[in-house]
Amino acid sequence: MAGLDIGSYNGSWDNLFKKSIEVFKAFRKRFLLITDGDTTILEGLKGKVKVIIQRCLWHIPYQAKYVLWQDKIKHKSAEWLYVISELMEICAVRSFVDCKKTIEAMIDSKKKRLEEVIAHCRRKGYSHTVAYLENARPDMFTAIEKRLNGRTTSRVERVMRTVNMRANVSKWSEAGVLNVTKIRLAYYYNGFDA
Repeated sequence: MAGLDIGSYNGSWDNLFKKSIEVFKAFRKRFLLITDGDTTILEGLKGKVKVIIQRCLWHIPYQAKYVLWQDKIKHKSAEWLYVISELMEICAVRSFVDCKKTIEAMIDSKKKRLEEVIAHCRRKGYSHTVAYLENARPDMFTAIEKRLNGRTTSRVERVMRTVNMRANVSKWSEAGVLNVTKIRLAYYYNGFDA
């Protein structure tokens, strides 16, 4: 985990990253940023660090529910189920696949399926869904293609949900919450084991 702040914050990404920019630079050529699609975070890093973007694969089918709603597709209808189930399959990536040719074939297959879903949505006139998927497409398989570990933000989000719940119920201090969160994320991402 490159850096973390907890507590009230009402500022720019640039200000938030001031303390962490040197840590980010230590990653040299391979600073992988997993994002839910919000690109404003990149403004705080522009020109300071070379960033490899990976779109969070968990968020894609989850956020697609909203754009389908914008396209007036009824929740759990046959159309809704088709698009969401296809996206879940496309975004489900097996861990620990080491064979380069297998990885390439898997990515090609998933990209073709994604193109089919986009074409289907375009034919049906689902303009919001098409725009969303076309925006997500370039960064969906970046980490896998570059053999980097990381496809979702789920671990960070799980930690934040748990810590937030405990902080609210147990009335932890911000310093205590920050310390516990750093230890938990160090365990997940750096293999730290106290």
